[in-house]
Amino acid sequence: MESMAERLKSLGFKKAVSISPSTAKSDVKLESAVDGKIIQNSLGEFVLKETLYPMNHQHGVVTFHYDFHTETINRTAKITPESPSLERLLFIDTETSGLSGGTGTFAFLVGYGRFSSEGFLLTQLMIRDPGEEPAMLLHLINQINDKDIFVSFNGKSFDIPLLQNRLVLNRLPVKLREFQHIDMLHISRKLWKYSLESCSLKTIESAILKFNRNSEDVPGWMIPDIYFAFLRTGDPSGLKEVVYHNAQDILSLAALFIHVSKLLAGTLSPSCVPVDDLIAISRIYWDLGSYEVSQKILKSILPRTKTAEQRVMINASLGRFFKKMGHSNEAIQYWQEAAENGDAAACIELAMYYEHSIKDYSTALHWCEKGLQASKNGDKNPASSRFLISTQKRMTRLQFKRSNHV
Repeated sequence: MESMAERLKSLGFKKAVSISPSTAKSDVKLESAVDGKIIQNSLGEFVLKETLYPMNHQHGVVTFHYDFHTETINRTAKITPESPSLERLLFIDTETSGLSGGTGTFAFLVGYGRFSSEGFLLTQLMIRDPGEEPAMLLHLINQINDKDIFVSFNGKSFDIPLLQNRLVLNRLPVKLREFQHIDMLHISRKLWKYSLESCSLKTIESAILKFNRNSEDVPGWMIPDIYFAFLRTGDPSGLKEVVYHNAQDILSLAALFIHVSKLLAGTLSPSCVPVDDLIAISRIYWDLGSYEVSQKILKSILPRTKTAEQRVMINASLGRFFKKMGHSNEAIQYWQEAAENGDAAACIELAMYYEHSIKDYSTALHWCEKGLQASKNGDKNPASSRFLISTQKRMTRLQFKRSNHV
């Protein structure tokens, strides 16, 4: 009978002692390759690289500077107080051993940046092997104070939970999840989910920041494999591209923060801001309870609209504003314009108005029928079962009221 050893050998398995290293270790050290230095603390060593970008640094169409208003972007992210000093913002991004963020995933590179009067200081922490993780994490938490505000791109869902898990595993009791956090992915979706094909950082860099990376960059999906290749060979040449990638992620994050802060503060010339962006900004102000600001933005851009879809969104929103302010006549004018161009919600608003305020049940039925038709014809917003059911119930009630109306 064939032994287990023979069976394993037939399948191609070899004894561990018989496996030779795949590649010789490189003579070039990571700290030299990335222009960094070795830092030592009570938990060990790691590599640190610092780069100062002056306040006139140009990243795409955005120029770094120290004087811009952040109140509205802070309100949007529910940051208190609404006007913290710029130095409190910590722009952070990680490069990790895997993309899933599971328990076994760790950050081998943590980059963070801060604004100061001198410029934007980018710091990148790297580990040459997993055993250096505790030392790197200890240094990181020593650079953070409890008044810092994280700024990230999808960091609420990925970077901060991952770092928090690694801190717990390394018995470093700092609760990063309790820090205030501005996640630019969430704000970007509010601004551009209808106008961009995606809200990935790469898409936003190209479409909004007008920034294109050079040939040094590496795709994000390759980064874990590059790090494991470095662990096998000791050759840091691939990691140079990962360090560049991380730096550009953080610079784009800072540039995006500046750009969105200006958009929301209204300090950019309105004629330079696309209509779709201004519609999205009006929604953000509405959600913040700044209704007057929202309607002023919408009224100002109505003459600039180029598509029926833009006009529908603006007129429907203005109708909602005037209804809230108790000005029914103005609301009806805007809703009628939106309804005539296929907005189902505006049709139902008109139906409710004619049913309850005017008692004109025939006209109310007319708008219900148009609303049903509009909901069926809508490409982006197909009729929901709830909308259909509620509208059909309304029509049944209106038919009964009309037949009994004297």
